[in-house]
Amino acid sequence: MKLNHFTDFSMRVLMYLNQKKDTPQSSLDDLADTFKISRNHLIKVVQFLSANQLILTKRGKNGGILISEKAREILLGDLIHLLEQDDTPIINCDSKPCIFQPHHCKLKSLFNTAYLAFIESLNQYKLSDIEFKNWSAMF
Repeated sequence: MKLNHFTDFSMRVLMYLNQKKDTPQSSLDDLADTFKISRNHLIKVVQFLSANQLILTKRGKNGGILISEKAREILLGDLIHLLEQDDTPIINCDSKPCIFQPHHCKLKSLFNTAYLAFIESLNQYKLSDIEFKNWSAMF
């Protein structure tokens, strides 16, 4: 299974914010510089994460982006499913009419079963389970 770029960028942001202990706030520019990701891409990520209460944003002189308690507690599988923003992330038989659909094709069912197993296996973990031990050496 391949996750989309949005999920990848979102996970990087959440992992980064989760590890920041001394100065928990970050700016969009800080995130863009750290990850070498376009600021425009990050704006979409931050808006989505904020709308889903996974981060807190505050404007102004003492503003910034902080990780929320919800993000610290959400199970990784549920987080990935939310970030993927698609109830049928692997195969969608309705996106283009499929000639196999009227013949009771089982491919979608098999992929959905595998996807649910993937999500369930990730639901054994939270962001705290993927923290780096030598975080300060990275930046």
